Amino acid sequence: MPEAAERPELADLLKEAAAGKAPQLVLFEGDEYLTRAAARELAEALVPEADRALNLIALDAAAGAREIVSHLMTVAMFAAPKVVIVEGAEALAEEIDAERELTRARELWQGKRQRDAARRLLKLVGPAGWGPAELAYGTRGAATAARWRKEVGVAPEESDKGWLQELAAWAQAQKIVAPAGDLDALLQALARGLPPRTFLLVVAEALPQRHALARVLAEKGAVVRLRAERRGRSIDTLDLSALIAQELGPLKKKIARDAEIELKQRLGDDLRLIAVELQKLALSVGDRPQITRADVEQQVAAVREEEFFALGEAVGEGNLSRALSLFADELRRKASASSVALPFLGGIAGAARRALYDHARYSSIPEARTRRELGYDEYQRAVFPVVEAETSGKGQKVPNPYAAWLGYKRARRMPRAHWRRALVLCAEADQAIKDGADARLLIERLLVAICPSPAARA
Repeated sequence: MPEAAERPELADLLKEAAAGKAPQLVLFEGDEYLTRAAARELAEALVPEADRALNLIALDAAAGAREIVSHLMTVAMFAAPKVVIVEGAEALAEEIDAERELTRARELWQGKRQRDAARRLLKLVGPAGWGPAELAYGTRGAATAARWRKEVGVAPEESDKGWLQELAAWAQAQKIVAPAGDLDALLQALARGLPPRTFLLVVAEALPQRHALARVLAEKGAVVRLRAERRGRSIDTLDLSALIAQELGPLKKKIARDAEIELKQRLGDDLRLIAVELQKLALSVGDRPQITRADVEQQVAAVREEEFFALGEAVGEGNLSRALSLFADELRRKASASSVALPFLGGIAGAARRALYDHARYSSIPEARTRRELGYDEYQRAVFPVVEAETSGKGQKVPNPYAAWLGYKRARRMPRAHWRRALVLCAEADQAIKDGADARLLIERLLVAICPSPAARA
């Protein structure tokens, strides 16, 4: 088996596949959309189209190590190469991200992959001793949001009730159980070596470098890392080169630089959504080889909200330079300051209201009224259970513990009177902008007033 190449590119592996020299083990690590698409592209380069129905197998890692080994060691029915793609390999790690696992199960269920979704979710809740009955969120006898948070580490959304209840009923009817966590079976199979012309492509957002599977794949195969990274703070610096090449390359289309920037401004960093819109744009331009900014403006609706969320965080933290930088970024994108000012003003007012709400919440909790600011572990142990019980009792969504801790810290930094005054200033600014005042100058002055210097906060 060839030695692992140092940071190989997908193009290199495709060339090796065409020459019959591709490594039998490949780990695709990074952005979920890019890695899945890349694994599929390599698999299709390895297995002829006529043989893919039986010789190209895609399964979720929640199927378990033994089932993966079974597929790898079963001799293909045809002489063509056989490829097994294992997605969501984070499930094979000892320590998993509960929120990501719940999201992955949701996506699998919505994608009509019921067995993979049920296995993944049952594996997540297995350490808590749960079965399908506890998964039917919102029904009598099922686990509550507070119990999910306490025993699993993540709580479902209200919108999850429907699919979780369907999954629970389906898993009970099909007698689905969590797969045995026997990673050694897979490691031993890889140590012995795969059958000739059999390939394992593993897809993961991130596997710990010391994880046994990650080490084996790096030592005996190849590791391809695919990420759409920002080269700076603003959305304009998001690198979409790999995604654009993947989506537009086979169609022999290009996108103008200003059109790419406009697309990012409208959609943010949701790569799946960007890929879908690129496909639509490529079809809409017909025989034209290039997508223009006018095409994007006409066909792509603006859904990006992340900069306004970032503004709310900057205002809540009292980070004046960050708030001004975000405002300047938006001004560069729009021809008119007035079109930026009012949405931004809404973000500022929202941050002030949230700070007032946090003040009210923590002033009523004796454990939070300490002279010394609590660290995260102390907060989670002493204060968060009270917050969790309060929100559950009101039928509200239980907040993320870390996000709640940040709210607690913000509530301590400035007095309640400061945020009341901030709301008054926001109302005055709103009226002044509507009366024709200089929108840019007004917002900058407002930010200076609401985000005081560290010395003023001390």
